[in-house]
Amino acid sequence: MHLTPTTIIGLALFGFVLALLPDKYKPKWIYRLNWWQMLIGLIAVVAAIVILATPEFCALGLLGDSTFFDILVLAISIQLQVILSRIGVRAVSAVKWTIRRMVIMAMLLAMAAQDMAAVAQKVVHRLLS
Repeated sequence: MHLTPTTIIGLALFGFVLALLPDKYKPKWIYRLNWWQMLIGLIAVVAAIVILATPEFCALGLLGDSTFFDILVLAISIQLQVILSRIGVRAVSAVKWTIRRMVIMAMLLAMAAQDMAAVAQKVVHRLLS
């Protein structure tokens, strides 16, 4: 699909109407943009119109498709990384909790064994004396 004169006239008319809007209908955020932000936004809008208007335009068409795919892959990989990091944090805390409990149990068993050894020593001493 090529840009027809009707499409060009329609886009120009749309831009003209937007320029004539009263101030209360104009977005306020656009006035806070720097000149370089406006330039980048204008370039992005022109590239999007070219991609949408002429899908045969191979370079921008392929760039658009691969860019969307790359952004999708990036979003999925970031999401998986966040999930895996949360799983890792929970696994580490579970291992720490288990080790603490095992140390406490080992200390209790050692104390019980020491007490049992003391009791056994007293019993043996009383039996032999």
